[in-house]
Formats: sequence, structure tokens, C-alpha cells
Amino acid sequence: MRRIIGFAFLVFISFACNKDNDEIIPEVRFSAEVDLDNPQYNGKNPFIVRPGGLNRIVGINGVVVFGVTNSEFYAFDLLCTHEHEKAGFFYVEMTEPGSIVMKCPECESEFSVAAEYGSVIQGPAKWALKRYQTDVRGSTLRIWN
Repeated sequence: MRRIIGFAFLVFISFACNKDNDEIIPEVRFSAEVDLDNPQYNGKNPFIVRPGGLNRIVGINGVVVFGVTNSEFYAFDLLCTHEHEKAGFFYVEMTEPGSIVMKCPECESEFSVAAEYGSVIQGPAKWALKRYQTDVRGSTLRIWN
């Protein structure tokens, strides 16, 4: 009987504590291409890619891209991972042009886009920004999930 109670307790605890940003950030399938020679992106690091034109969907409402090298990029969703009291989505913004720190204007959580996982610098957010896959072919950056 003790084993059954112990097992049930462990199952309960694992489900109660197993909450990650997948529950906060909806899964949206997309594939976007960015011309790195475009003056809108060329020479800027990091830069933001918004939906529109050929890229009708890019993340939830855009992604921030950080170039580690000419062939390696990190791309993160702009959606803040904090569970906000108010209804709706809240999007992170650059603290200043060219900054590697993104900040949520609602909860003031800060994230580093120069870190491989979009790490939280300052809370209340507990989870890193959602990262997307990237690939570079010539001067075209592809971002997808």
C-alpha cells in the first residue's frame, strides 16, 4: 500500500511541477526567409523580422534574430514567456536600438538574445524566449519551427 501511495505522490508532484514555456507560447508552424543583403537587416545585429510580404507568418508576431557569425544565427519569438495577469499577449522590445537585451513593457522581464537559449536576465519571467531553427544559404536566412 505504501508503494502505491508513494508512486501516486511522485506522479502528482511530477505533473504539478512540470510546466514549461510550451504552455505559454502557442505552437505556430511557419517558415520564413530573410535576405541578409536587404538594407533593413544588413549591418544590424540583432534585428527584428515581422510578418508581412512573403513572410506572412513569422513566429507569433515576429522574431528577433542575433547573428553569432556570418553563418550562425539565433532566432527567438518576441512573445514574453511570463504568465501575465492581464489577458492577451505581451511582446518584448529592444531596450535600445542594437541592444542584445529584450524587455517586456508589461512585466519588465529582460532576456538576452545573444545567449543561445534566449535566457532570462531579470524576471518575473521564469522561462527563456522560444527559440526557432535557422539555416543560412548564401545571403538567405531561413527561420522555421
